[in-house]
Amino acid sequence: MLTLLAALAPATLPQAGAAPGVTLLSPFSQTDTVLLDRAGAVVHSWPSDASTYAAYLTPDGLLLRSSVIATGHLSAAATGRIELVAWDGTPTWQHVYWVPDQYCAHHDVEWLPNGNVLVIAWTWKTRQQAIDAGRDPAYLDANPSVPFLPDHLVELQPQPGGGATVVWAWHVWDHLVQDFDPTKPNYGVVADHPERLDVNFPPSVPFNDWNHLNTVDYDAELDQVLVTSRHWNEVWVIDHATTTAEAASSAGGAHGRGGDLLYRWGNPQAYGRGSAADQQLFGPHDAQWIPAGRPGAGHLLVFDNGLNRPAGAYSTVDELAPPLTPLGDYALAPGAAWGPTSTTWEYAAPNPTDFYSPSVSGCERLADGHTLVYSGDQGWLFEVDAAGALVWQHVNTLPDAAHNRFFKARHYAAEAPTTYCAAGPNSVSASGAHVSASGPASVTANALVVHATDLPHGQLGIFFHGPVPLDPGVSFGAGLRCVASSGLVRLNPPISTGAGSCARALDLTSGSLAGTLPGDVQHFQFWYRDPAGLPAPPFNLTEGLRVAFAP
Repeated sequence: MLTLLAALAPATLPQAGAAPGVTLLSPFSQTDTVLLDRAGAVVHSWPSDASTYAAYLTPDGLLLRSSVIATGHLSAAATGRIELVAWDGTPTWQHVYWVPDQYCAHHDVEWLPNGNVLVIAWTWKTRQQAIDAGRDPAYLDANPSVPFLPDHLVELQPQPGGGATVVWAWHVWDHLVQDFDPTKPNYGVVADHPERLDVNFPPSVPFNDWNHLNTVDYDAELDQVLVTSRHWNEVWVIDHATTTAEAASSAGGAHGRGGDLLYRWGNPQAYGRGSAADQQLFGPHDAQWIPAGRPGAGHLLVFDNGLNRPAGAYSTVDELAPPLTPLGDYALAPGAAWGPTSTTWEYAAPNPTDFYSPSVSGCERLADGHTLVYSGDQGWLFEVDAAGALVWQHVNTLPDAAHNRFFKARHYAAEAPTTYCAAGPNSVSASGAHVSASGPASVTANALVVHATDLPHGQLGIFFHGPVPLDPGVSFGAGLRCVASSGLVRLNPPISTGAGSCARALDLTSGSLAGTLPGDVQHFQFWYRDPAGLPAPPFNLTEGLRVAFAP
């Protein structure tokens, strides 16, 4: 189907410069959430009794996910349950945000720095309630039993033992404008109110799923929330520095506008300040702020699916610089649409139609400026550099190649600030192979993963560790052994170096690492075969990695 996909042999193709780390993935056709290394091997998995839409790792190593338990005549994106899961698969907290015919969580969740969770959900409105709000009856299902489903956001504060308290909420229904029915209090000129949502746009929506918010993101510095609306072809920014009462109004908060939109982008037709020629997003997903410390920090990155794109059926990843003012507001000229009028950076395939995922999907900016792209309809993950050159790609085969779709994925970088005893060259890299780690070095979390990269392909290797370092090391094969013999233990079984990298999840509760305490230090290294490195001995080692375990 796809030219680039057809060129894959094998399914995973890392190249020089690919970012080390692991990828968190929840294929729709299985209930396990998995952590994959860069060769596509499963490093760790979390079982479940339900399939998963969105999944993320929290800073303390817990898995946050939205689980599909809701039933009834709903979009396939209905979830209903939000949960936190420990590394060993034990749920530490669960909350069901679903009451039939009242509300239901769907799509995405977002972990907040205060430990709360933001959730997207539908609110049930009857056909008559929609008409009372100024919706044209011609734009509603004629069957009065079919609900109209505007979206809302809730911030859940997890409670010990399960359940949650709603500590903040924002509802689309509180911020409407319309120019259809002059007898209603929200009647007005739509173009005069870009901060509000036209109850008659768009006129036709599948499943009466009116807004179809599919992503929520949070910026702690701005204290603002970003959501992606597929059916409106827009992204919206909302002030989180409000009380729930202020969020239901047009006053209060950090910007004095309550819960009215601070910014929107992608389709100015939605607020009467543009035409079809001005539309820039087409069925988008996964809008996010690029985090601090990464190229483009503060810009927005969004997966533009390209659904019904006039220029053709292809997807892009778009980066845009919002018109942010020093006070955290967004500049808007009278009568104009919010800018920018063009993107700062955009990725499309060299032959654009080679890359097209009409639904689901996502993207992510990495610290080195590369961009990870998650083409969910094909189960295809790939990484491109700033020039758009392909750096890495992998086709998901879980649970099998014919059922490999997913909502989106997330990358967790491997970092190695405490390496020592430098690695020597090998047959694939002048600087040799390298060892690193990702996740919290916490005994309580027990969620640390060690990585080895820049390895010869398809060889066997093994991680080992010990409490005593050797620096600068002693000769061993073509490299240096950086861990002393005293207390040295191998992490069996051996592991394949795949297409040039591998990873292993540590377990501090069993085997050689059982009994690890806060304050303990272990030194890790990776041994691997390298026959192409002859005439030196046909094996080599990475440098050493020092890990000090925290509580």
